[in-house]
Amino acid sequence: MPFETLILEKNAKIAAITLNRPERMNAFNPIMREELQSVLDELAEDRQVRVVTITGAGKAFCAGGDIKSWEGITAPAGRDRVKKGSQVIKKIMEMEKPVIAGVNGAAVGAGLHIALACDIVIAGEKARFQETFVNLGLIPDLGGFFNMSLRVGVPRAKELMLTARMIEAKEAESIGLVNRVVAQEELKEEVESLAKTLAQGPARAYAMIKSALDLWPMSRQAYLELESNLQGIAWVTKDFNEGKQAFLERRKPNFTGE
Repeated sequence: MPFETLILEKNAKIAAITLNRPERMNAFNPIMREELQSVLDELAEDRQVRVVTITGAGKAFCAGGDIKSWEGITAPAGRDRVKKGSQVIKKIMEMEKPVIAGVNGAAVGAGLHIALACDIVIAGEKARFQETFVNLGLIPDLGGFFNMSLRVGVPRAKELMLTARMIEAKEAESIGLVNRVVAQEELKEEVESLAKTLAQGPARAYAMIKSALDLWPMSRQAYLELESNLQGIAWVTKDFNEGKQAFLERRKPNFTGE
C-alpha cells in the first residue's frame, strides 16, 4: 500500500518507518497522523514483525506540527486533533514490540514527542531537540508532559518547556533525553544493528517488560506482586525453555516469540 507521507519497509522481522515529507522537514499533519496510526495498527498485529524503527527522511526527524494545517481551527477541532494525535503516541507506547527512534536531525514539538514515545532513542550527532510550544502560545501535547518528565525529571522538563530553548545532541544525552548519541554517518547502522539484536530476542518477555514499566510509578509492593505474576507466565513460555536449554548447552538461544 503506497503512502503519501511515510515509507514502510519490512525486512527480517524488522519494520522500518520513515517519516517522508522532507520538503516540510517531515512536519506532522493530519495525513501523516492517519497514515502513521494505520501503519502502527498493522504492525502491532503482524506476528512476523518483532521490532519497529522510526526515523525521518532528509535532514530532519520531524519539525513538529504543520502550522499550515492549523488555519481557522476552532477549540473543539483543536481538542479533537490533539486527541487523535495522542492515539498515535498511545499506540507506540503500548505496542508489545520494541520501538526504536533513530533521530537524524531536528526533533521539535510533536516530533520530539513522537521520538520520546519510543522505547529507545538513538540520536545522530546532528540531532537537536526543542519544546517549541510556548513560542506559539501553546502547551506541550502528544504525551509530552508524561514522557519528557519521565526521561529528564520534572524540574528539567519545566525548564525546557518554559524556555523553549534548543538543545544539541550531546546535551540531550547528558540529561537522559536520549539513550545515546552516535556519529551521524553511523546512525542508520546503529539503529539497524540494535533492531536486529532485539529481533532475535524473546518477544513475550519484551511485551511483559514494556507493560510493567508502562505502569511506573507504582508502589514497591505492587511491583513485587506484578513481577511474580508476570514471571509465572514467562516460566511456561517456549522461549524460556529454549533459553534454559541454550544456557545449559552453552549455545546462543533461538527464540521464536512463543
